[in-house]
Amino acid sequence: MKNIIFILIMIITTSVFCQEQAKTITVIGETKKQVEIDSIYLTISLNQIKSNEYDKEVEPMTLSQVTQNYRNKLKQENIDFSEFKENIPMHLYQSFSSENDIAYYSYATTSVDMIKNIVKQKVNGVTIMFVEIIAKEKTQDELASLTGEALINAKAVAQKIANKINKKIGAIIKIEDTNSADQYIDYYKLSKPQKHFVNVTFALE
Repeated sequence: MKNIIFILIMIITTSVFCQEQAKTITVIGETKKQVEIDSIYLTISLNQIKSNEYDKEVEPMTLSQVTQNYRNKLKQENIDFSEFKENIPMHLYQSFSSENDIAYYSYATTSVDMIKNIVKQKVNGVTIMFVEIIAKEKTQDELASLTGEALINAKAVAQKIANKINKKIGAIIKIEDTNSADQYIDYYKLSKPQKHFVNVTFALE
């Protein structure tokens, strides 16, 4: 008998819970945001060039000679090589596998055009290792503003859905906002706006 009573209580509780759930609607609100570049880091390697028996046209050069050639090349473009900082961690990580003298340098800027110009400068013994773009963080005010815009969008979406079932939306029951100040860069779509999302639950009337 106790088991039957327990089962009846569970059924009634589940029924009430389902009815309460049916009185809400959850939608995703969105808005567009522009992600700005905070800084760009370019890392290069400068390698000693050894003689090559298979390619007699290759001119052997010491690491110092390669570095000076690159310095001169950049100077022609009004780029100061002294602004490149030696990348010691990269050197420690990579140089053990190289038989040649090698050095790594990194350059930091906020200018995409400057990076493009540096990449165009071709010098034997110099290799572009990688380019890393760091996004500017959003402030709390910016995040709040974006979430506000997304909430307006969520309300419009929820109301359209509610109209389809002859209902109206009421107060906001719950907001799930997982957005953070940290942003990311889409390397293939640098200038394209990204989306800012929030999950919003409304009461149904």
